[in-house]
Amino acid sequence: MEIRQANIDDALNIKYLKTQVWLHTYATQGVCNEYTEYLDANFTVENCLKKIEDKSKFCLVAEQNGFLIAYCELDFTAISPENKQNIAEMTILYVSEHFHGQGIGKALIIEAEKRLASLGRYTYWLSCYIENKNAIEFYKYLGFKSSSSIFFTMNDNRYENLVFQKEIRMKIQ
Repeated sequence: MEIRQANIDDALNIKYLKTQVWLHTYATQGVCNEYTEYLDANFTVENCLKKIEDKSKFCLVAEQNGFLIAYCELDFTAISPENKQNIAEMTILYVSEHFHGQGIGKALIIEAEKRLASLGRYTYWLSCYIENKNAIEFYKYLGFKSSSSIFFTMNDNRYENLVFQKEIRMKIQ
């Protein structure tokens, strides 16, 4: 497995990996208009390209045998919902379900933390859907702490997400 910074040639594969993981995670009862409208509006090649090229974001991909298997995205301009300060947010950590339990998510987090620490940033946060029990346990296992929640709105529905924060222990000189 190789972890590297995403480039513009990855945009189409990122779009479909994100779609695959999102549907597996959230469409547990099937697919409905609310979901497909959200995906059509947000999971586009153009949006992937914008994020890859945006200097306020950092995108990592994990590849195995030339296939994209995971994606991680950091936003350096995010505002923490807990203290309203500029703290980097891990906006996406998606690992294809076929590769769960193989250490890929952990490897992406370690690489993201190295990149954050190299910029002198030792705290970051993320949010996780409250029904995503596997991800919640994964984040707790890796030392993330949660003390609040926020809501993701899609159409007229609101979905609760736990807010996790983590202090990076490594110091890069």
